[in-house]
Amino acid sequence: MKVGLRQQDGIAILDVTGGVDSHNFNILKAGLSKLLRDGKNKIVLHFVDTPSLESEVIREVAILDVFARELAGKIVLASSNQELKEQVKLFAKPPVVPILSTVELAIEFLRKAAANDEEEGGETVADLKKILATRDAHIQSLEARLKQLDPAVIQGLRKEKAELADKLKLLENQVDALLKEKRGAIDPEGQLEKITALEETVKRLSKQAAAGAKA
Repeated sequence: MKVGLRQQDGIAILDVTGGVDSHNFNILKAGLSKLLRDGKNKIVLHFVDTPSLESEVIREVAILDVFARELAGKIVLASSNQELKEQVKLFAKPPVVPILSTVELAIEFLRKAAANDEEEGGETVADLKKILATRDAHIQSLEARLKQLDPAVIQGLRKEKAELADKLKLLENQVDALLKEKRGAIDPEGQLEKITALEETVKRLSKQAAAGAKA
């Protein structure tokens, strides 16, 4: 198996010459993985003089195609071998990976697929941008609130609340004490005057009682 890499219109083309089995496919898999890591996610696998592909190889290519799709790309197979094409098509219904007769057709397929994705996704992308903008504003608002809810700030507020509660309790106790003092206050001079007045009254009543007895 020989592998060659070339580029055409932003599409990576891997020319694979000779038989491919599950053992030497690891070399091809490493090359495909590197292309995807490098951002080249639109790939044509061109099989030349390849009689057939093992089921495991087709399955591995399908898995790599899934990764390419996640990167907004795609892997397309190209081969003039009709038997190989039928083998790929019959592996799954619908075929897990598109296969066309020539590299030119495969490139055209990728171009149309990209154009369709842009047309179908244009409005969706705009909507997503609006949603993201709204989410960003919401996140900024939450971040501002989180700053206000910093643990140190919360602890300070709790401490101030406790201090205010203690001060309020102290004031309430002082008010109660003042009210008790007002209600229970004793005026010594006033009490002495009352006692003197009572003594004078007693004396006067006693004299009156004595005079009445003599009469």
